[in-house]
Amino acid sequence: MILIANKNQALTQRLESDLTERGAKVSSIKLDDPESLNKLYMPAVSVFIVDDTLSSMTRDALVDLVNSLGRRISVIVLRSETHLQSEGSTYADHVTVLEINNYDEILATAVFCFSGVNESIRKQTRTIPFYNQQIPVTLLNSFGGLGILTVDASGLKKISVDFGTEVYSIMKSVLHDVMVEIWGGSGCLRENDIVCRKSLSSNTYYIFMDRSRETGSLPFPGALERVADRLSQGINNAMWKELFLPLKQRRIPECVQSIPLLGVGYFGILNNPCIDIHEIVETGLEASKTMAQAQLKRGKDRQRELMHTLIQADDLLTPHYQGVFYLQNIDKKMIDEAKVSKSIRGLSAQVYGFESLIRVNQAAVREHSVEAGIDSQYLRPDVLFAIAKTTNVALELDQACMKHAARYAKELPGVLMVNILPRNLYHIDRLLNSFDKTCPIMFEVSESEAINNLDLMMKSRDHLQEHSMGIAADDFGKGYSSLDRIIKIRPDIIKFDRGMIQDIDKDRVKQAYVQGLVTAAKILNTTILAEFAM
Repeated sequence: MILIANKNQALTQRLESDLTERGAKVSSIKLDDPESLNKLYMPAVSVFIVDDTLSSMTRDALVDLVNSLGRRISVIVLRSETHLQSEGSTYADHVTVLEINNYDEILATAVFCFSGVNESIRKQTRTIPFYNQQIPVTLLNSFGGLGILTVDASGLKKISVDFGTEVYSIMKSVLHDVMVEIWGGSGCLRENDIVCRKSLSSNTYYIFMDRSRETGSLPFPGALERVADRLSQGINNAMWKELFLPLKQRRIPECVQSIPLLGVGYFGILNNPCIDIHEIVETGLEASKTMAQAQLKRGKDRQRELMHTLIQADDLLTPHYQGVFYLQNIDKKMIDEAKVSKSIRGLSAQVYGFESLIRVNQAAVREHSVEAGIDSQYLRPDVLFAIAKTTNVALELDQACMKHAARYAKELPGVLMVNILPRNLYHIDRLLNSFDKTCPIMFEVSESEAINNLDLMMKSRDHLQEHSMGIAADDFGKGYSSLDRIIKIRPDIIKFDRGMIQDIDKDRVKQAYVQGLVTAAKILNTTILAEFAM
């Protein structure tokens, strides 16, 4: 039986109707009525839903009542959004606290609490319910043993710091939808497994596994670990897939360019009549969380190993070359012909040079069955460097890209433009052995890093000039680029970021800004380049 004590009659009636339709027996009670209070202690009662702002009891009395009941039955406390944000929680961990206006979450959690052991919650809800300790307690009593998985998505918290709480909320929502899609899908979670969110403010999901078909409770040794690994890979790849959807379909905000690793831990527990069952469950949850953190570390180790392999292998990274042209003598007809023929032969007379880009050899990486929390299809250059940065091999990856860029330098007409991090440019005298010094080379200094040693940068620039090589300021207009940086470095080329050029015909501020830079570039005897899409 489900008892509801709530002053909002419309909400109470709606819950009664929906829960009755799902097979529950529901009754409304008043806490200032002694007979109603007695109902809370009837053996048939399994769930109690109570409004936190009921005026019929003092707050301290309500908290004491709820915390006491929560050790025996499932208790769901409904609070307003204002109270959730302004007051610290006074309820015990085994009490589920929900926002009173999120009806789907209230309904799903109520269904979870009264029918989770016997029926598929997945079929009855549109959202993932919230955790209540009585469910694993009941499962453990019923099965004698219980497999627990913990999904640790705490890495998402950094998004709140970097991009704000609104973006963070969207990311949590996307993760929730991914969990809904995986639940009951092939290869990860069965419909009768129970998935729930730890709390409103947490990035943790608990999964209580349905009993093993072979053993009747816990699965055979190694099975939980394999499920955890599959689930981790499935969630991480699903999040990356969301990131790479076309902009019109993508739910993840454009400012987010990479997905933090998510870990999945596992632990099995056995019922023991000599130990408090709530303590057994809490111990299992804590152990599973610890295992999730260990798997998260293992995932980062795998990513570091992936970067090491990509950097050292000869065939896993491949150079691609993008043409850079003089525009003065190029018209629309020539561009259209290049598109149709899928060749730049008709523009060869206008070639300034080629920019070297790096790509991952997808087939070769897949052949090695790499497990690094990300499918090889998502390993585009910005993702590679994001992973390299978190695994502390950004300089080594940059050096590998330079070596690949130099591979076909002799066969290309014009100037070869090679991206380089400022910290590698400091030591360019040690890195030039990869290049044929008879080829014209222009090093594009990445704007993704600050230049912390300007004197050393200028020495590197002089060293390059001795070898008839130059420096370009890459992607000017974003990152660490600035006028002060341009004036001090005095690059041979300033390459505008695409965002600076896009829709410039409609933006007078952009026009004035670019015009000023063009004037300054003439004084510095610097060439201006701009990116655009054909």
